[in-house]
Amino acid sequence: MRAALAVSRALGEAPVHLLPNAVPPHRPQPSADGAQRLAMVRHACAGYPQLIADDWELRRPDGAPSFTLATLKHFRRHIGRRPLVFVVGADSFANLDRWHRWREYAALCHLAVVPRPGAAPAPLRVQRAFPAANAALLRRRPAGRRLMLARPVLDVAATEIRRALAAGGPCPQLPAAVLAHIRRHGLYNDPAKADHSVHAHNEAP
Repeated sequence: MRAALAVSRALGEAPVHLLPNAVPPHRPQPSADGAQRLAMVRHACAGYPQLIADDWELRRPDGAPSFTLATLKHFRRHIGRRPLVFVVGADSFANLDRWHRWREYAALCHLAVVPRPGAAPAPLRVQRAFPAANAALLRRRPAGRRLMLARPVLDVAATEIRRALAAGGPCPQLPAAVLAHIRRHGLYNDPAKADHSVHAHNEAP
């Protein structure tokens, strides 16, 4: 949430869409179904008019894996030549060359890269595909540039959150409304499902 709000501010209070993934191509299916994950995103976005819980990936009729490329193409068709910015953590940016058809992204979107502790530098081929730029330039061009944010530093791990939820302990990383929804519906309470070893940034088929 902090990352989404920071990107919105940097780009002049631009709307930010948050999309639950329907069929992850890089990890096991989430233990919470799409409707529950969408509900959690809606709870998290409440009170922030610039944040939009978007169910497009969940509504796709073909059941195909939710590759980022398909989502970027969807938004590009929808907005025409207006700027489109894809928000990623620095760890994902460092591994972007493992993503499905990543070289096509530069024709579709900019990147906004949020810092992550310990993230390695991206390979030169990835950096060159998205030359660094400031927010003003991203707002003038439709795609192909990269904005490196200085903060917030995202020191949050989904695996650690799932472990805390499975143990029934406190989870201060989550908004109160999201945590209340999780407790009310008994989500993420199976310790055996709390530790996913496949990283979410690798989209390679």
